[in-house]
Amino acid sequence: MRFDDMHSDSELAPSDSLLEDVTSGLVLGNADAPGTFSPRLISNQYHDTMGTALSNELQYSDSFDMSVAFVSSEALKSLFQPFLDHCRHGGTSRLITSTKNMWNEPKAFWELLRIKNEAHVDVRVWEGHDQNPHNRAFHPKGYVFARHMSDGKPYFNVYVGSSNLTPPALVSQREWNLRVSSSEDGTLIGQFRDEISSQIDESIPLTEDWIKRYEEDFSKYEEDFRKAVPPRKELLESVARQTIEPNRMQREALANLRKLRAKGEHRAIVISATGTGKTYLSAFDVKQFRPKRMLYIAHREEILIKARESYRRVLGCDESELGILSGNSKQGDRKYVFAMVNTLSNPETLAAFGREHFDYILIDEAHHVSAESYRRVVDYFTPDFMLGMTATPERTDGVNIFEMFGYNVAYEIRLQQALDEDMLCPFHYYGIAEYLGTADGDRSSESILVDGDLTSGQRGRLTYEIGQLADARRVDYIIDQLRRYTPYDQDLTGLVFCSRQDEAERLSDLFNERYYEREERNYRTRAVTGRNSEEERRQAVKDLEENRLDYIFTVDLFNEGFDVPAINQIVMLRNTESSIVFTQQLGRGLRKFAHKSSVTVIDFIGNYANNFLIPIALYGRKGNPHKNIAARNSIGFSSISFDPISRERILRALDTADWSNMKRLSEEYRQIRFQIGRIPMLTDVYAHDPSLPGTLALRRSKGGGILTASYLEFVRACERSLTGKRCGGSPTFADMLEPTSPVEDGILKMATELLLPGIRPHELVTLNALCRFGDERLDRPMRWEPTPSMDERALRQSVRTEFAMADDTDEQWESALGVLEYSYFTKQNASRFGGIPLIVRDNGRISLSGQFSNLLSANGTFRMFFADTLRTGQLNCHDLFGDAQDQRLTFDHGFLYGHRYTLTDIERLCGWTNEVNGQNVGGYLCHTETGTMPILVKYEASQYEDRFLNTQEMDWYSKNNRLPTSPEFVWLQKDAGTAQWDDTHFVPLFVMRKQEEADKKYYYLGHVAAVSDIRAVRKPGADGASSVNAVLSTLHLARPLDPEFYKYLTGRIA
Repeated sequence: MRFDDMHSDSELAPSDSLLEDVTSGLVLGNADAPGTFSPRLISNQYHDTMGTALSNELQYSDSFDMSVAFVSSEALKSLFQPFLDHCRHGGTSRLITSTKNMWNEPKAFWELLRIKNEAHVDVRVWEGHDQNPHNRAFHPKGYVFARHMSDGKPYFNVYVGSSNLTPPALVSQREWNLRVSSSEDGTLIGQFRDEISSQIDESIPLTEDWIKRYEEDFSKYEEDFRKAVPPRKELLESVARQTIEPNRMQREALANLRKLRAKGEHRAIVISATGTGKTYLSAFDVKQFRPKRMLYIAHREEILIKARESYRRVLGCDESELGILSGNSKQGDRKYVFAMVNTLSNPETLAAFGREHFDYILIDEAHHVSAESYRRVVDYFTPDFMLGMTATPERTDGVNIFEMFGYNVAYEIRLQQALDEDMLCPFHYYGIAEYLGTADGDRSSESILVDGDLTSGQRGRLTYEIGQLADARRVDYIIDQLRRYTPYDQDLTGLVFCSRQDEAERLSDLFNERYYEREERNYRTRAVTGRNSEEERRQAVKDLEENRLDYIFTVDLFNEGFDVPAINQIVMLRNTESSIVFTQQLGRGLRKFAHKSSVTVIDFIGNYANNFLIPIALYGRKGNPHKNIAARNSIGFSSISFDPISRERILRALDTADWSNMKRLSEEYRQIRFQIGRIPMLTDVYAHDPSLPGTLALRRSKGGGILTASYLEFVRACERSLTGKRCGGSPTFADMLEPTSPVEDGILKMATELLLPGIRPHELVTLNALCRFGDERLDRPMRWEPTPSMDERALRQSVRTEFAMADDTDEQWESALGVLEYSYFTKQNASRFGGIPLIVRDNGRISLSGQFSNLLSANGTFRMFFADTLRTGQLNCHDLFGDAQDQRLTFDHGFLYGHRYTLTDIERLCGWTNEVNGQNVGGYLCHTETGTMPILVKYEASQYEDRFLNTQEMDWYSKNNRLPTSPEFVWLQKDAGTAQWDDTHFVPLFVMRKQEEADKKYYYLGHVAAVSDIRAVRKPGADGASSVNAVLSTLHLARPLDPEFYKYLTGRIA
């Protein structure tokens, strides 16, 4: 590392906090120390892992030195994009590793060579041949990153501990790694400088020739090395000979199926992520069921051929017992029949079988069961048991496939869980910028957001862009990126998804004309689309499987029913129009296979409006998708990374996405309703997706206006849409909903806005104790009676017991009771929320008000939806407190760092006993009664031009017509610089991103520890011509923002 080579990349904390942090961390703890440079132990807990730390350091550092004994190819793949990003900084960076005990496999050195060539890292190897005999073993685990402060002064972050560069050591194993920051002049850095120089002198550069020699030496020490990569045909034959036993998922599903049948059920469905073994599961269930005759139905013959082979291996039966019924084969007389649905649904074919001919029927890819051909078959046969299997039960055509299987979900495991439980092969996902331009660098076409609504002019431009999809320059760009992101030692077995058939065919032709440097020949590819015959498809798949092809180019033909476990690369050259399709295509490569350690996924991301679906597909819906993109780089042992341009495109799409789109939300509602066979309550929605309840219950327009104010209102709208006109007078789900009064609707609005988010437990615990609702549903009503009054102290103790981290101040408690009494609200809001108190207080005891109790008793629909909102609020509250514990965060007067709050939330958590109209708050309000002054900044949208100076300081403008002698600044300066200031002043800082204004929520950044440089200024008035008085000051946060959060808030996302 060149210690004088610094690159300016971001605004960090001021340099004077280094000494304060180091002193606090190593000498005497100081709760008010900023924390940017504090010594820190990283033990791989929650998302605070060594892998995350290294990824962040590579993004922000100027240069680095890594000295690590053991490295693995999988760890290096997970950090490949951060290494690429780092090389833009231009510094000289080095990585030293060893050949100690031949632990590092040759493929790790091939991956290091790729990093050397693509990221320009000086990679060196310590061999130990010429060193001191007493010091030949090489065993360090150290990482040194050169950085700089906001004033340009250099400093270093040093990590020393137990983590090598391996996936477990970076992500999942309990490790101890100490991070220490030092200035350039620290003696510690001098020691590292000397040690690194010594290691450099005693090591040699990594080269391709050196790796080839190492492979020869490695094979002498590792018996399995030469067997590690046998010819693909031998691998396939070996896999075919292996004994198949049920995995954990299959054992659980088999037990559930037995229980369902014991209860007298005759139908069930299994929802299982692609690659988790659905076909083998069905074969195991057939084995335990012992049918006289079994029917397996699918829509493509290649699926039947694969399934027949899987069944033969599990059942151990003679091949003569298994037959295929299709246009090419008429073996319907076998014990186990595998039938093409189009063949079987022919009336003449069906008539050849008795209705009870098969006592067990299995439907693969069961989401197709609503098709006429499937319905004809399903309605004809009367088996003892029917099992459906699918990875994606969601449909958009209004058909309820769950009803067809008796609403019996025998087992469900989705992609995220399957990855977490190591049931699938890990993947390394690289989101990279799609080529959309000309050779001279004209990128004007990138400005188009391709969405469902296009003007005629945009359609013309889109046609032009599609015409460029098979352009030779785009092909060269694609191949260059594939070369960069493909591991050097990987035998290509790839699947490329295109947007249209002619694109797939043309790209395949152009690839076959291009030279494949690694194999010293041209690429071998084939396009396989709906234009190909069944035999052509089968031959192409076989050629890919046996290494006679490098890639198959396709569109959507292989989204399902395509089983080539050897696939080790997925390339996406199309717009992500559906998170379901994205997951299907990703899943094509996730099946485990001998000697396949991971899958490389390369996604070329264009400038599309629906790019927001990508993080949903990768991470699921839980958590903030912006934060997931910015900071979450792994799922189990799988890694996710984006280059700067693709990251910017996705974040821009997230900012412009309409999350309250009724069509999209109605579809979510319908899927849950179909799965459970009744109107889903919010708790059902939460079980399906914890992020959805708040979005469904409180829908806002893009302008921020309220579209639906309670979940009951949303349900009524959905049921009207789903039910349409009543047929034949039959009752509908909508008929189960009783009418509600304006007062009841108002109370539900209050519960939706204030209780459902779960940001304060006091109201939730109190109401739960007083109401004691039973577990009733619309189809299972129960009698309810109000509970007796309860002691106020006991209720407050219940809050402490259930939520030990909650703010227990008197102000917080009184504010919560004021909300439930409705004395807290403005007159307008009290009326909007129904106008009646929910509780009354009398001599230290609290009870439900008579008016509220009467409403609950009289209207079951109102009671159930209020209870449901309350329960879901408690679930959300427990999640909030659980996340705080997992992330080792503490609540700050009830606020949690990084969480979002509405102005109503902010006023409540500040402990105010009376609500203040938002117009009176403006950008801040000094509330001397509680000693609080929340500051609310609409960043990049503020007329006051507030701006961050760095991660810990902000220049902040007061309201107009203010002076340093104005009351709020007199209050701010009282006791300033003394220990008493913290006791009497709580100044929380909130920031709203301009792009998220419609949500009406602010991020909590922490509290202000000091206000400095308070001075009077003149600034332009509202008319732009005159000027007005204002006060400009600098806010100092108690803790700096983490770099990714800071960049996200300020718009510096590249």
